[in-house]
Amino acid sequence: MDKTAIPASRDIMSAFPHAESLIRQFVGHWGLMARSWGINSSMGELFALLYITGSDWTAEDLRRSLGVSRGNVSMNLRELLAWGVVHKVHRPGERRELFRAETEVWTLFRKILRERKRRELEPSLLVLESTSRMAEGQEELRGIAERIESLRRFFRAIDILADQVLSMPVGDLAEIGHLFRDEKEPPPGNEGF
Repeated sequence: MDKTAIPASRDIMSAFPHAESLIRQFVGHWGLMARSWGINSSMGELFALLYITGSDWTAEDLRRSLGVSRGNVSMNLRELLAWGVVHKVHRPGERRELFRAETEVWTLFRKILRERKRRELEPSLLVLESTSRMAEGQEELRGIAERIESLRRFFRAIDILADQVLSMPVGDLAEIGHLFRDEKEPPPGNEGF
């Protein structure tokens, strides 16, 4: 990210005197983490900026704030829209497209889980099932077959768990989140933690 200021018109800027520094730290970290998760760092930064500010942004505002190209913003916004973690916002009388991040953490969790399941878990499970069948009944491959089958059973269990989580209403997920609350923290509000 370059050193240009995040637009002063964002509500968050007037709410906190050091908002820009806080936002930049948050956005920068999400850019780094995105790479660890196998996601484009610009995509992580775009989502983080939309999420942390809780504001509606134009693609041009995002481009200027992050110091990236129009094409980069456009491509990554399309991907974030496809994941369902960013939405287009329409305001009466406003001709420009505005974008806003989903901010309810359990809704985000479900959308990300659904996409990761589709992109990573399901294809891996298909490969494990295929290779398990290939090794089945071949005595010389017994050790390999056992390791593949063990991994296949684990991936299948995770797939079933993901399906169960995805079928739960968001409110029920938030209730489960209470199980993971740090005892030192005060009881959570609507966020589920």
